[in-house]
Amino acid sequence: MNLRPGARALALFLLSSAACGGPPTPSPVEGEPICPDFEVGATRSPMRGSLRFPVTLTVRDGEDPITRVTLTGRRSKDDPVSRVLLADEDAEYELEWAQCENERAPRARTLSRESRDAAEYACGNATVYKTDKLVTRKGDAASRTVRFAAPPKPECWESELPPAAPAPSPAAVAEPAADAGAEPAAADGGAVDAGAVDAGAADAGAADAGARGAGATPADAGVPRGAGAAPADAGAPRGAGAAPRDGGAGGAPKPPSAGAGDAGAPPQGS
Repeated sequence: MNLRPGARALALFLLSSAACGGPPTPSPVEGEPICPDFEVGATRSPMRGSLRFPVTLTVRDGEDPITRVTLTGRRSKDDPVSRVLLADEDAEYELEWAQCENERAPRARTLSRESRDAAEYACGNATVYKTDKLVTRKGDAASRTVRFAAPPKPECWESELPPAAPAPSPAAVAEPAADAGAEPAAADGGAVDAGAVDAGAADAGAADAGARGAGATPADAGVPRGAGAAPADAGAPRGAGAAPRDGGAGGAPKPPSAGAGDAGAPPQGS
């Protein structure tokens, strides 16, 4: 039966642990980075949080690899921690930490059937950045706890959204408000027409003044008078029985009295 290298190492580990003592037990990896879920694209598609470059942990017993696990980060502090299988026995292991050269493609928060059947992530050449020693004691679960070693590239995937539309400038907001308070153009035109009318009235007054200087009757003298109204230049009323200045003849001159016109003139024919 052909086995993958990882499965072959795990089978070897199970056989050796069965011969030496107790069965392997899940041992926690503490301090793994937390990469929260994020969103991408204009539709803000929800994606599962993970490291951009995953980390591999290889446990070796001497030169022989016992187990290997790929760590992609926890999505929240409430997510269960990652675990590795270690035998409950007195032993000393070498922990080899390496970071993958390939980015791990983001996955949708809700995994579809197609994504579950998709090809597994390929780490590529993993570069070892740290090695540790782990000493375990039989019956002591705490001694089998693994402490995560931070990688050179600890970045998580983050939201990549299109830039938001720029906000309108204050000047653009203030301009419509100023236009709303302005008076209509018709009102301005009316003001100009009123000035023109006033100017015409002033010219008419000047014309009346010229007409008066020429002896003409003022324009307001021609306004029709009411029935029985006294003329404007009649002056104070005269005593009872006094004859009007024009003798009541409607403005015609009075005939001269006999002898009155030539009283001081020499008699004719003398």
